[in-house]
Amino acid sequence: MRAAVSWACRRLGYRGTALLISGVAYITYGASIAVQPRYGTVRGIAVLLSLAPMPVWGWGWIACGVLCLAYSVASAGPDWIGLCAAVVPPLLWAVAYAMGGALGASPTAWGAVAPWASHAALILIIARVTRPIPVVTRG
Repeated sequence: MRAAVSWACRRLGYRGTALLISGVAYITYGASIAVQPRYGTVRGIAVLLSLAPMPVWGWGWIACGVLCLAYSVASAGPDWIGLCAAVVPPLLWAVAYAMGGALGASPTAWGAVAPWASHAALILIIARVTRPIPVVTRG
């Protein structure tokens, strides 16, 4: 088992591992809100629910999770679609919670802004730190 984990970590690297973890998390979270959303989530993202019902948002999380999983094995550079899929949902949720709190839909929505925004920020930091270094050739 240890050898398999070691091989997977070497193969995926930090970028791939971040996408793999995000993919699994997004699929499970999306399934939970599509099937049985929590009351606090529904109140906090009331702004988004005026655009589409909760199952649609749940399937959006699932779709982004699948993209994250698919691009977790891609090399750095071509994996930008997976990185976008990893950043957009939590950033959207952070904005929705901020708007929900500002508009009075949920008095405690502000408490969910930083956790969701921090996940998007961590993905962006990993993407920046592990970006491919361009090769300069002298002509």
